[in-house]
Amino acid sequence: MTAISPIALVVLASASFLSLLPDASAKTSEQVFTEEKGRIVSVDMLNAQGELAVQGSGVALGADQVITTCDVTRQAESARVRWSGRVFKATPAPPQTHLNLCRLRVAGMHAPSLTLGSAEKLRVGQPVNAIGLPHARLGGRLKGNRNEERRNGRDRLCPLCDGSKVTGLQEEHRRDPILAEGAVAAMRPYAGSRYMRISAPLLPGFSGGGLFDEQGRLIGILSPQRVEGESLAFVLPSDWLDSLPEMTPAPKAMDPKSADPRHELTWLNQTLALEKKADWRRLLKLSQQETRRDPSNAAAWFNVGIASCNLKQYSQAVNAYREAIRHHAGYADAWHKLGAAYAHLKDYENASQAYEDALRMDPDNGEAWYDLGNTYHYLKKYAHTIHAYRHALRIDPENFRAWYKLGVTYDELKLHGEAVEAYRKTVVLQPENADAWYNLGVDYAILDERDRIREIYQTLRKLDPSRAERYFNTYILP
Repeated sequence: MTAISPIALVVLASASFLSLLPDASAKTSEQVFTEEKGRIVSVDMLNAQGELAVQGSGVALGADQVITTCDVTRQAESARVRWSGRVFKATPAPPQTHLNLCRLRVAGMHAPSLTLGSAEKLRVGQPVNAIGLPHARLGGRLKGNRNEERRNGRDRLCPLCDGSKVTGLQEEHRRDPILAEGAVAAMRPYAGSRYMRISAPLLPGFSGGGLFDEQGRLIGILSPQRVEGESLAFVLPSDWLDSLPEMTPAPKAMDPKSADPRHELTWLNQTLALEKKADWRRLLKLSQQETRRDPSNAAAWFNVGIASCNLKQYSQAVNAYREAIRHHAGYADAWHKLGAAYAHLKDYENASQAYEDALRMDPDNGEAWYDLGNTYHYLKKYAHTIHAYRHALRIDPENFRAWYKLGVTYDELKLHGEAVEAYRKTVVLQPENADAWYNLGVDYAILDERDRIREIYQTLRKLDPSRAERYFNTYILP
């Protein structure tokens, strides 16, 4: 193997380490809410007697159009829309039931047009803003846990939200928009885009509301569902809206034996719920059944891969991800997961190739860059390792795992000054990481920074006394 000089490695890594400044176009959740809440309308569905039967939300698409879910519009005789202090008669257009999307024509509303985003550009973990109209007497602001930590208890005002806090109650009988913050939790390919589950807690009445990204673009329509005993927030991607007038009543792949035109969405909802519950055996069984019913279903093969990996059946996972890619060549998430499955099998050459293919499709996937760095490290391709970790840190400067592994790589190259900087970043982000503190102390000893050595020793005594003793005997005693 040809040796590469340490200086060349540093130059290569530094060239790839672009500015860590946040995206200037990103807005705060409060800014998005202030700018977009006026596009959210109240949708009232009436029975034959003119009485309120169902109440939901909708998004004004401009001119005389409102989009909502078919959950809101089904089983009602007529509709009305409340917007900007006025009430309008609404006429439902033919529903796209297989997508759970229903359009309303609202003559005379003249709402301003809005900017559409795309679910194709999203990734798991990306912050999102859900805006909807809760049922009367509910209101305030909801903030979901973007890390999806388990919640305990149920809020008395929000039976659909486990442990979510609702603040700032509205006046009785008013329906004002409220904000629910969260993140993209999972995505699956369906009908030319990506169906989503988000972590934002949604109140009753949010169905048909809007999901907006950090630039204030509409990226989906809220479709909360109760699945597997839990209320979950699903999202119908905005990509479907562009071709809405030309859509056919049902997708070709729909099970002809199913009387429910929403069979595919129902199946997706259940599998995403099982993934959230980490019920891998049921997810595997349900997804394998779907691959037998429809061998071209890339989402089903992807689910088989996820379940198999979590059951440590890595060879089966590799085959499943390859099938997902066979039927959806541009499935970047499947390429990424394929790389992880190969890595579990210690097939690092194929793993690195899969990660590289994933990054060609989605170059801003920080986790894929981190995983690629780990794979290069196993292959002892240290220049590529540093390059990959630096890319991961450009995307997520708070990835303490990447900072730590970057420090380890620099140590192996005897670039101890660079390693010190990486470990210092690590312990700022993860102060309980005894490994990082110890390695930092070793580098300080090599660099003969005696005052820092004693500081490291005192920290290690609190975190790991046995390691602190070993450090003391090796680097402090003469």
